[in-house]
Amino acid sequence: MTRFNQALCMLPLLLAAACNVTKDSANQSATVSVDTNMIENGADALLNDAANATADAANTIQNAAPELENSAATIKERAGRVADKAEALGNRIETKVDDKPAENTVHANH
Repeated sequence: MTRFNQALCMLPLLLAAACNVTKDSANQSATVSVDTNMIENGADALLNDAANATADAANTIQNAAPELENSAATIKERAGRVADKAEALGNRIETKVDDKPAENTVHANH
């Protein structure tokens, strides 16, 4: 799981942790209060994590570009060598076929 996904998954936990529930048995009621400072601090931390995760992803993509370019150049070079070898092999086969003496296929019996 990426850090960004983890940050998003933590949001409901942050909200739940910021809630404070007080039960009043005498009145059969409950009071819910929310600690806004806790939410703000937690949200700031989550945003920082999300920003760091985004920066890490951008760096990974940026660093991958030269590697992909190098791989493409290597593949192109190897494909050129294979094509050259195939052409040389084709030329050798053609030369051997041309050097082979012609066979007489017609036999005349007189």
